[in-house]
Amino acid sequence: MSKWRDRLADVDDEYLIGLSNKGIVKRAYKDKEEVPASIGAMEEDASVTVGEETVTVRFPLGDSKCSCPSRSMCRHIVQAILVLKESCQKEGGAGEGGTEAAGTGESGADGQEAAESQEVLTAPAEAQNGGDAANAGAQGGGDTLTAREGGSGEDTAGSEKAYNIDDADGKAQQNGINAAERQSPNEKKQTILIKEITEYPFEKLKKTLGTRGFQTFVNQVTAKQRPEIRYSSVITVKLPEYTVKLLSPLEYSTCTCHKKELCVHKASAILWCQLEAGILTGEKLLGEIGASGQAIDMEKGKEAAAQMKAYLEELFGTGLSRTSEDVPEDLERLAVISHNAGLARFEGYFRTLADAYGKYFKRNAALKTEDLMAQMTRLYRRATLLSQAKDAGAVMKLAGEFRADYLPVGNLDLIGIGMEHFQNQAGYAGETIYFLEENSGKWYTYTSARPMFYDSGRRGRFTEKGQAPWGINTTMENLLNLRIHLTGAKCDDRMRLSSSQETRGEITGEQRLRASDVKGWYYRDFEKLFQEQIGKQQTGWLFEQSTSGEEASGGDGGNSGGSTRKGMELVFVRPASCAKAEFSRTGQQLTLPLYDQAGREVLVEVTYSRQESSTIRYLERISEKKLPCFLGKLYLRDGRLRMYPVDLPEVEEDEDAITAGREVAIGLADASQDSQKEEADAMAVGEDSTAVKAGPHQEAEMDSQAETVISGRKPKYQVVEEISEEVKSLMEDLYQSGFYTVHDSTLKDIGKAAELTESYGMKCLSGLLSELSQEIAAGRHRMKRQNGRMAELYTDINEYLYLCRQKTAYDRGWDYYKSV
Repeated sequence: MSKWRDRLADVDDEYLIGLSNKGIVKRAYKDKEEVPASIGAMEEDASVTVGEETVTVRFPLGDSKCSCPSRSMCRHIVQAILVLKESCQKEGGAGEGGTEAAGTGESGADGQEAAESQEVLTAPAEAQNGGDAANAGAQGGGDTLTAREGGSGEDTAGSEKAYNIDDADGKAQQNGINAAERQSPNEKKQTILIKEITEYPFEKLKKTLGTRGFQTFVNQVTAKQRPEIRYSSVITVKLPEYTVKLLSPLEYSTCTCHKKELCVHKASAILWCQLEAGILTGEKLLGEIGASGQAIDMEKGKEAAAQMKAYLEELFGTGLSRTSEDVPEDLERLAVISHNAGLARFEGYFRTLADAYGKYFKRNAALKTEDLMAQMTRLYRRATLLSQAKDAGAVMKLAGEFRADYLPVGNLDLIGIGMEHFQNQAGYAGETIYFLEENSGKWYTYTSARPMFYDSGRRGRFTEKGQAPWGINTTMENLLNLRIHLTGAKCDDRMRLSSSQETRGEITGEQRLRASDVKGWYYRDFEKLFQEQIGKQQTGWLFEQSTSGEEASGGDGGNSGGSTRKGMELVFVRPASCAKAEFSRTGQQLTLPLYDQAGREVLVEVTYSRQESSTIRYLERISEKKLPCFLGKLYLRDGRLRMYPVDLPEVEEDEDAITAGREVAIGLADASQDSQKEEADAMAVGEDSTAVKAGPHQEAEMDSQAETVISGRKPKYQVVEEISEEVKSLMEDLYQSGFYTVHDSTLKDIGKAAELTESYGMKCLSGLLSELSQEIAAGRHRMKRQNGRMAELYTDINEYLYLCRQKTAYDRGWDYYKSV
């Protein structure tokens, strides 16, 4: 009896619900009042007769058997466990075997004592309430939330802890074993359960999850999407779509997917608990992510990186002017090698570079040498970083994924805003639809992309007439005119929505876009536009946007196409006026200047292509008589805001916005009239007009201009721009000639540039130029070509020049938009 009393001491309703379910436990309590039960032999196994069925109670309790047809944990087993536990508590350790405990049909002292004990310990109403509470905790954690809000922090400290990947290393969370010590009366069972969880083999859990599942788990940890975890005799983990109850022994744990074996949900729940207890660390997870399955083979990755570097160094050495026409095919082979090595981004980078070289050989007027040079140097830097990666986690960061990992984001109320057709240099074509979420004001996109690099005959075909995703009965094109509600939406880290069948959509109304709907993205004042949007776009060299405004992982390739990245969302621009659009035949680009009420300028730019030809024709016909609202991607170049247009939506303005615009126009008109009046007065007074008072900003600007005119000094950003342009021109010449056949004049100019930059305090750039000049000169006297160091220096110089251009463009833009 004492053995079974110890075994059953910590078995409570929640544990029984975990073994079976809430309905079975409630039915067992009800039957306990009506169906007689008697306890037989109590040795290693306990025999209990429940009605006409014979139950063999074993430990662990999940091994118990019943003579009824049910193969799972039936109501007879649960009733037998309840009766057995009640008997053990009543006897208090007095003798074993032959003891009988009856339901309401029993009579006599023993029966009365059992009934009294039942009333105190397992009264049906209390038991049902307890079962309800346990199930509520399992399904929604209602009692846990109440305890968190009103109870003492001691009892619920364990379930309040949130995991932070940044400080997980070496820090055991308090809701591990220490939390078990604070929770009563189930501390012993919980301690045993947590010990089993912490000792469960990590490799087995990772294998159960598989490559994609483990990747998803790590992404959820990184995004801090911690599930609700409730600790008691059963640890309940509420995952996004399933609920897991971890029991001791762990093999008897249950999941709402109803699988008996270790499923992916149970594996995720155990990993979350290990993470909470500090057994797992962020560093280990990130280090293991690339080693899952066959996602990344370190040996193949290193081998591919070596081939990439060697080939790119050879291209640097040969020079663009002497490049063979076979280069696009070679680059395509490197793209295939990248694909086979699991390097998704590198596949896109090499296909983009192959496309650029193809345009060079076709003498495409839109291709610029500086763009090709930038793609080459960035790709060489990435290949270098790949060759230097120390673990699989570092490789994964550089390699990317062939297929995005989508995480749940809940329900979304979306407004269809615009659609963009794209055909990127990485060989993908399709459409991107842009949505604005009504409640959060965040941008989301849905992209339908198709690989086109092996099917040139289908280029230019789009599927905007195709079926909309999420079960919505309309075309993709019609989504732009609707407001929709998504249930169970998923998106990746670039806010791209998944077309998963688990996500369901419904139409909630027509679009009818108003300025209040796009608050925070709607601009009439271009100074405000510069201040609020451009600062978010200051990025590193490897993540520079392309000049068209498309985000393509640094402007040189990617698998997605027309999506946007964080910090480069779409904006609505309502200009006050515009100038006539001009098309540059040299640059093959249309430019349409837009102006706000203060005369500040934003340039709409579209580079010619077959797909953009209709857009260019439309923009050329725009006049001030009917000036539309522009939706597009904003970027900064040469100190001016520039926009790649995505759509020209109809936006109804609120009265407040119209009134504010009129007030600005009236204020500017008054200021202009006052200025003209002051000039007339000054002309009448003659030379004494210098006595006319000016505002503080005007005085400072006049003083600055006077100082510049008198001293001949240029603004700092202008000097840096001129030096950077001169060095960039030298780098383009070097890219054309190659390291092997550098002209003497070019080598001499590089030496002069090193001296010039040092005199202006640009010591880092001066050092790089000096060393590059020395390496090129020394290479003329070597039998064996050594391009590695020269390529590294050349890449460092290009990165330095990019940072200079970014800084000077921002300073020039700030000077322009603040002073106008």
